[in-house]
Amino acid sequence: MRRSKKRRPEMEEKLAQVNRQVREARGRLGWQVRQALVPLNIQENRGFSKLQGQVLIISYHEPLRERIKGVLESENYRCDVAQGSSWAVGMLKLMKYQLIIVDFTRYRRSNIFTYVKRYQPGVKIISIVPDESRARELMRLGSYSFLVGRSFDTEQLRTCLTSSLRLGHSVCSLQSQGERCNRSCVNNYQTEDDFLDFDDISEY
Repeated sequence: MRRSKKRRPEMEEKLAQVNRQVREARGRLGWQVRQALVPLNIQENRGFSKLQGQVLIISYHEPLRERIKGVLESENYRCDVAQGSSWAVGMLKLMKYQLIIVDFTRYRRSNIFTYVKRYQPGVKIISIVPDESRARELMRLGSYSFLVGRSFDTEQLRTCLTSSLRLGHSVCSLQSQGERCNRSCVNNYQTEDDFLDFDDISEY
């Protein structure tokens, strides 16, 4: 009768390591497949024609999304909403966006910076943060500017929109140096309505 051979400890360790690597590889592959399917799911669930482009809002918090949308619509910007980073990346693959406004008050979502830096470096990110410490961290990662708290100052958001989209600034110079927003970047900005008002006055 043949005796069963026991595996040596080093063989058991190698086998366990291989099994871990296989599980990790399967997990990565599954994640990649799910990510690749997100744009298709968006088209099926929403329809490509319903996407607006221009500004993308990322937040699970509906009152915050509506607050941001209200400001954007009042300034005549088009916008879309994504609740999570995976869905947002799928939308970035489908539509052209100039700006992303991301809620970081409870979620890290740092992978959105990784994607934008690698594939769409021209897209700017405004971060909504819980505190100044998180703000400094995200500014180092490449955020254009930041707003503190979900009850942020809407006038500050309007300032960020003007400086980033209309004036084309690459980053908020004050916040990147640790200073507070004082609207100095847009104080001399004039809209078309301002020029029309000036023309009306000059006629008298």
